[in-house]
Amino acid sequence: MPQPRATFIQQDKWIGRHRSYTQPIEGYHKFAVYQPPKGKRLLEYNRMTKELQGLIKRALDNGKTLRAIGSSWSLSKVGMTDHELINTKNLSIVLPVPPNLMAPEYTGDREKLRFLETGAEIVTINRLLFQHRLSLKASGSNDGQTLAGVISTNTHGSAFKFGSTQDFVVGLHLITGPRSHVYLQRDSYRVVNEKFAQKLGAKLINDDTLFNAALVSFGSFGIIHGTMIEARDLFLLHASRRFQPFDAAIEQAISALDFSGYTAYFKKLEREATKRNGFPVTCNANTLYHFQVTVNPNEAEHGHRPTDAAVYFMFEGKYREDYEPPPWDQGAAGPGASGLELLGELFELAPGVFKPFVKKTINESVRNLFQYDITGTFLDLFRGEKTRGKVFASGIGLELSNALPVLDLALRTYEQFGTIMPILITLRFVKATDALLGFTKFAPVTCVLEIDGINTANTRRYANQVWNNIEAAGIPFTMHWGKFNTHLNKSRVRNVYGMRADAWIHSRERLLKPDVRQVFTNAFLKRVGLAT
Repeated sequence: MPQPRATFIQQDKWIGRHRSYTQPIEGYHKFAVYQPPKGKRLLEYNRMTKELQGLIKRALDNGKTLRAIGSSWSLSKVGMTDHELINTKNLSIVLPVPPNLMAPEYTGDREKLRFLETGAEIVTINRLLFQHRLSLKASGSNDGQTLAGVISTNTHGSAFKFGSTQDFVVGLHLITGPRSHVYLQRDSYRVVNEKFAQKLGAKLINDDTLFNAALVSFGSFGIIHGTMIEARDLFLLHASRRFQPFDAAIEQAISALDFSGYTAYFKKLEREATKRNGFPVTCNANTLYHFQVTVNPNEAEHGHRPTDAAVYFMFEGKYREDYEPPPWDQGAAGPGASGLELLGELFELAPGVFKPFVKKTINESVRNLFQYDITGTFLDLFRGEKTRGKVFASGIGLELSNALPVLDLALRTYEQFGTIMPILITLRFVKATDALLGFTKFAPVTCVLEIDGINTANTRRYANQVWNNIEAAGIPFTMHWGKFNTHLNKSRVRNVYGMRADAWIHSRERLLKPDVRQVFTNAFLKRVGLAT
């Protein structure tokens, strides 16, 4: 009989990757590295299913709670537990999807499907897809997370015509108990047939509500063992991040995704990108893939908007071999870095207590870090997190019509706060998700407003004051599950998700027996009213 790959390591606490929390635990299960020969991958995958089921049985027998984690990227305790963690990082088998296992009604391209074990990191997936000239459809700002982790917390990016990371997932293999596991897919979008589930030894369930519930579920629907994704043809992104006037053009773009005020600017970027690459590049509203705006509140005067903002446009184009990848110092934040990574660098430039004389240094540093024009793939752009000290990252979802009013409110709150902090406020734009608890729920496109900074008591107080002020203004908003979200409680989750929350809770009850639900229930679920 094969030896178990998991070893239990006793440990009294778990510290999140970004040092945003310390969680008391009893220990974690770590898997030995093993890549089976090509013909043995399914056998090993199924053996691992049984081993994971055994860990659930162990938790049940001993009255323990359990959670699977990947890169421990979240800044909240959404995926934590009081007892035992399962570190999935070394579970990264890729299984083929042969034609005879496809649903006859599937209209997509089978060659673009990939079935990936839970521990697969985004960087590994990007490299795997690149070899076949394929790409993910959306990405967060970095590539160190696991696939199961990014979808479980609604990691988003700014693909305003596509959506978030969970939106390219078309199948989930969930281990739901010591003797049960299911393969979930939408009934309205069947990808595989019964034979595929049988190969895994799982029960096939075609159900839109169950699938949409399990997509963003923070590890509380059991253990995600495998994920079916739909990729797309490999493509290039022609990216430009420069400071632009905060004028009518940017207001129009933020409020309505109307880029007519940038027609001449797009032509200018097109000429420059064409010259830089040595081949034709098209930059217009049709090829625009990614749009975001970052504001430095330290450049605002008297709580008003600053005169300019860092505006980030990425235009997509066909992949070709002769592009010039962006230069990258592997000790620095990657080209696609978010405010979280950039402020990690700023921390080195202006550490300690921030006084008025530091303001000029902060502002100059932000401008130096933010401006560039490059071309690359996801593999080139979204990589290289660099953080120093404890960082703070938060995000809320808003209707487009509320984006500018909330930005103004955040700037007024900063002015009233009366303390200088290294903080950036970023607006990203993401097509609404079907995931029941996806925080990018506002249709047709959700504006995600992010406040990033250094994790100090002042930063936390400021962000919470912003959330309280938005609430007092009667503006509905969601919160990113995987970032700082102490503002969330039962009534706030109920108010914003309503019937979606009811359907999510009912779906969890359908998939997990009561004793197993308790194994995968944590303090966060209880706090926000999602545990039964």
